Amino acid sequence: MRRPHASVGWPGFLGLALLAAWVSWSVLVGIRLDQGISPTSPYVLAPVVLVAGVGAGQVLERYAADRRLHLALAFAGGVLVLGVLLTTEPGKRPLGYANANAALAVQVVALCGLALLATGRGQPGQRGERGECGERGERGERRTLMVALGLAVVAVALNRSAAGLAVCVPLVLVIGAVLGRRPVHRWWAVALGAVVAAAGAAVILRLGQGPGFPPWARGIFDTVREQLWSDAVTLWRTRPLTGSGPGSFQDATALAVDPDTSSAHSSVLQIGAETGWVGVAFLALTGLAGLLWAARGRAPEAVVAAAAWTALLVHSYADHLLEFAPVVLTAGMVIGWAAATRVSVPRPQKSSTSPSVSAQSPGAGGEAASGRVVSSGP
Repeated sequence: MRRPHASVGWPGFLGLALLAAWVSWSVLVGIRLDQGISPTSPYVLAPVVLVAGVGAGQVLERYAADRRLHLALAFAGGVLVLGVLLTTEPGKRPLGYANANAALAVQVVALCGLALLATGRGQPGQRGERGECGERGERGERRTLMVALGLAVVAVALNRSAAGLAVCVPLVLVIGAVLGRRPVHRWWAVALGAVVAAAGAAVILRLGQGPGFPPWARGIFDTVREQLWSDAVTLWRTRPLTGSGPGSFQDATALAVDPDTSSAHSSVLQIGAETGWVGVAFLALTGLAGLLWAARGRAPEAVVAAAAWTALLVHSYADHLLEFAPVVLTAGMVIGWAAATRVSVPRPQKSSTSPSVSAQSPGAGGEAASGRVVSSGP
């Protein structure tokens, strides 16, 4: 029997150790400042939910070509659209916050992209045996997934999330490019995702530290974020290394009288203010770990997952998203699905035919008997 840790390996244990260390640091900061920390705090809940999402994604990958999964994605897209249309401001359903709805929809777009990559892949050597019925079925699967993807994009637009659209459009373009010409390399996506995420964090840090937003930023971000980010930086400066404790930001801003503005609306600034540079370092390492875990899979899936993970990171810099468990869970699913493709390639069947007979049987039968798989395409 295969041991449970065999599919995780040392990279998985390092990732779990990283998340455990982040949770432990957050708890220690709270205890040190006599504030404590709630089990439902994002500092505790988000890492646990992320791990659960990665595990769920590894399971989902086994059903990548299953029509039931495709219908479930279409249903999810429909729920996201109806949630906007059937509820009024400010608590748009299903998550009660428009930007979180948009972030969830972006991850659903990524799941649809991964499923589209799986349709028609089939088993090696069998694509030519599908026949007309098989081709019609494949077209039906792709139509269902395209509808699901389209609904998720519409949900982003209906939630009127500027940041959501800003990260959704590149993701859709990446999915289209990968479907059109499947890449053979994936590490460039990891490097690009890391650079984009780091650059985005640097921009937000710079905006929060300034005396005020420059004109170009005021055209993108509202004045409420200007005040929230300034308050977060002010709090961060009081304890730069360790922060002021999880949940302390809402006591440091006058805007906390409104529950919607009781957070900094920026993951990097809030984590910095509440858990210091150490917490920000944990955020950066977790972001990199997500990219590296996605890169364990095949190149096309890894590129899509890296783009989706980067989209969540960048979006979270300008909104409070990591507090919403469904968003983190779905992002973990995308990463887990992509990574699982590394071990899902069917292994060649062992043949009971003797080597001498195999050598004397040229053609497809001989190739199958010798354990070689004929590729159906580049």
